Amino acid sequence: MLKKILRPPTSYTVDIDDDEYWDTFPPDEDMDWDEEAQELADDIEKRKRYFVQYAIDEGSKYRPSAKTIRALLPGLYKIKNDQFSQYFEKQILNTSEIIRFPGTVADDVISEFKTFWTKKDEYESRGENHKRGFMLWGPPGGGKTCTVSLIMNDFIKQGNIIFEFNDNIIDGITSFRKIEPDRKVMIVIEDIDGMVKYNDAEQVLLQFLDGSVPHINTIMIATTNYPETLPDRIINRPSRFDRIAYIGFPSKTDRKIYIKNKSKKLTAKQINEWVDDTEGFTLAHIKELIVSVEVFELEYKNALARLDEMRQKIADSSDYTKKLRGRENVGFNN
Repeated sequence: MLKKILRPPTSYTVDIDDDEYWDTFPPDEDMDWDEEAQELADDIEKRKRYFVQYAIDEGSKYRPSAKTIRALLPGLYKIKNDQFSQYFEKQILNTSEIIRFPGTVADDVISEFKTFWTKKDEYESRGENHKRGFMLWGPPGGGKTCTVSLIMNDFIKQGNIIFEFNDNIIDGITSFRKIEPDRKVMIVIEDIDGMVKYNDAEQVLLQFLDGSVPHINTIMIATTNYPETLPDRIINRPSRFDRIAYIGFPSKTDRKIYIKNKSKKLTAKQINEWVDDTEGFTLAHIKELIVSVEVFELEYKNALARLDEMRQKIADSSDYTKKLRGRENVGFNN
């Protein structure tokens, strides 16, 4: 129950049978709300506006409730908590960078998804969690976000659920599975290399990957710029990430597709020139080149030179590339 919080009272006296009586309660107009209590009161009033039915609690308690649904709508969600309870907040999936390049890792992963869903019975007959883990790695700006967005967009269109990994994931998935035990789910863990720098976050990650909650119809996708910084307990455990795929620099075909999609002003001749000039550029650098020239109206050669100098400073993972794949030259479509 909410209680009004009193300001330090201004004491005053009244005469009661000639005895002095100190009243420590100020007049009503001096009362004030503590900010936290006021925020809670506002939230309660806001929630009341959406009451349309009752939620049954413990079989005999009927709580006023907002409209309920049997299952989450397909989409991307973040698991959160507030003063009332745990909840799943729907997120907006950024589709502005989604471009379908031919023969990319995205196509391979989506194809493997289709096979994975048909193997549930076989997983269970072996006593294994029905989950599959993918790790995508490559240079910053090389196309990992574009690839993951494409995979996520297709997954949602098929009627499925995606959760962003955070500290609430274990409790959240536990609650979700009690309501929707067989729903197809994807867990996205972006920039996993940054996460393992913190012990608490790494412990939550390891507990989740190792099945602290039963994994059924679950796919996990992680991304990293620098896999060599990940401890072996993360990257060298197939039970945690079963497949590691490299997403390198876009090929000539990919660069042409990207520039044609993003440019609003270039002629066909200019596009071909840009494709040749941007060999070894990431998608992020090509995007900045387009913005610099078409939006800020910078001179093309100057913008190109600036970005070429910038990209030379990108920390690479060439040693890890050789160790993992046994060869040096890899590409966006490998």
